[in-house]
Amino acid sequence: MTSARVKFLIVVLVLAFAAQPCGICGQSRRGAVMQLEEMENNESGRDEMYRPSRGTLTDGQPRLDRAVDPETYVLGPYDRLLVNIVGPEQRSFSLAVLPEGDVFLPGVGAVRADGLTLAEFRRRLTKRVMEVFRNIEFYCYLETPRTFRIFVAGAVEKPGAVEASAVERVSDAIERAGGLGNWSSSRCIKLVRDADTLNVDIVRFELLGDLERNPFLCGGDRIIVPHGGWRVSIQGPVNRRGRYELVPGETIGDLLELAGGFTSEAITDSLLLTRTGTAGIGRTIVVPAGDFSMGLEDRDEISVYNISGDRTRVYVYGAFKNPGRFYLAEGEGLAELVVRAGGFEDLADLENAALERKGGEIIHLDMRKYLPPGPVEHFPLEDEDVLGISSKDNFVRVGGEVQAPGAFAHNNEWTIAKYIGMAGGPTDKGSMTRVELYSPDGTKRNVSSDDRPNRGDVIIVKRSKLRVFSEITFGIIQVGTVVIAILALTR
Repeated sequence: MTSARVKFLIVVLVLAFAAQPCGICGQSRRGAVMQLEEMENNESGRDEMYRPSRGTLTDGQPRLDRAVDPETYVLGPYDRLLVNIVGPEQRSFSLAVLPEGDVFLPGVGAVRADGLTLAEFRRRLTKRVMEVFRNIEFYCYLETPRTFRIFVAGAVEKPGAVEASAVERVSDAIERAGGLGNWSSSRCIKLVRDADTLNVDIVRFELLGDLERNPFLCGGDRIIVPHGGWRVSIQGPVNRRGRYELVPGETIGDLLELAGGFTSEAITDSLLLTRTGTAGIGRTIVVPAGDFSMGLEDRDEISVYNISGDRTRVYVYGAFKNPGRFYLAEGEGLAELVVRAGGFEDLADLENAALERKGGEIIHLDMRKYLPPGPVEHFPLEDEDVLGISSKDNFVRVGGEVQAPGAFAHNNEWTIAKYIGMAGGPTDKGSMTRVELYSPDGTKRNVSSDDRPNRGDVIIVKRSKLRVFSEITFGIIQVGTVVIAILALTR
């Protein structure tokens, strides 16, 4: 062999070796990169959108997800049937439903099959056979389901016509069209069948076994796959946390159902809903269990509370929106409890809350320091803490020289004169110019009839000065008369 040929052979061998996967790694660089990407995807899988699983296409026989039900399977052209007659002479026939919709059985004739269920056709065919033959046993089975063309359009990899069978479902046809893309809807698919349009939800079919959401196929069906729409997420101790496509009109309860419900580590009395507005600003609210029928919106985020380790059980009462018992996770404090309890009523006396510990210790708190979203302080809670907050007095009381003393609901627009009017106005002894106002702490304030009182204030209408002077004068006159009478009698 010449040196030139040897060199050429060496070059060829080197190039061939370089084209093979790395002997140490057992894979090409591209394969290694793909594996790393797959590992990264797996690490972040809990945050990925739930996508329906993809089966493996089979060649030849149609795929069956269960045995054919004769009561529901509807016959059509090119279904193949196995007919067996057992009697003095046994005979078997492999018959097809003809394009015109009939089955032709030798010795019996044509029997209509198109549009009938397999069970209905059996009964009809048995009746016809028994009219011709005597002393026989008759059997009829579906041998091979028919195949036909349907059309898949929209957000699939390979839109167009695909082959399908009458025992396959919408999801099978979508898979034959290349499957759903990353931005395809899997829950708002439309199945157009003659004049009807059916809603297909493959996620509910896979996760909840809802067969009606993934119906069997018929010849001439059209499947339309739109792009994905609204999306929501659910995190925390649920069985299938992650992101889901949202069907308009669904509720928190529907999302919990898709997520497989709570796990044993979940706190089920309430959850957090974070809703992002049109300006991109998020707002978090506490949703109690009784309000899980609340409708969801695009980009909503649901967070389920987790009981980790020992349970910290606390109680709240008074002017909270959702008073009651709550279980707190490790690290949660007073600020988190306020969120869990739904915040305060409008008249809550935030400056005068009281926390009672299990041993009887009373701690007075100013709740303004623990308000979300940015509490000034962190206050840790202990098991069996009881937090109470009272409501401010929402009344203004009117007394003194008025016709009908009493308490009246506070109104920011009402003046002192208005409240006195609500009390029937001054008596003949009272004076609108002699009004005193007392705060809930007992402080007296100088006011006029046009001033507006605060919640809990007390309005006192005093007697007029002229009336007081006349009564004093009348008293002096009476005393003088008595004195004169005594002097007259002693003379």
